Amino acid sequence: MSKDRFAFGKNWTKFLKVVDEERIKEAERSLLETLKEKDLTGKRFLDIGSGSGLFSLAAYRLGAEVISFDYDADSVRCTQELKNARGGIPLGCGASFRVQSWIKRCFKVLAPLTLFILGACCITQGT
Repeated sequence: MSKDRFAFGKNWTKFLKVVDEERIKEAERSLLETLKEKDLTGKRFLDIGSGSGLFSLAAYRLGAEVISFDYDADSVRCTQELKNARGGIPLGCGASFRVQSWIKRCFKVLAPLTLFILGACCITQGT
């Protein structure tokens, strides 16, 4: 990573130490409220700039098929670590959780998505 960029992933690594079930449940509530959904079963969710991976995990646990991207290698590791540690079995059938570094193939996956999050701004796309 260049010296000109802030090392967001280092901060997310510290944040993972305080992620507990309460924080995850709050992220789930936040997503459902923001997206005005009851659950995410059958939805596709793209998290561009996944950071810690908290909202990717929340979407996954709510039943979405999740694809997470980040430019920062430490952020990618954080998202993967959170997925591995807290992923469990999602509520919805067919849910998956893929973590990838940056957007080499991003545009190939955008077309079929029904939900995605860009930073902290949630966007819904019609099915």
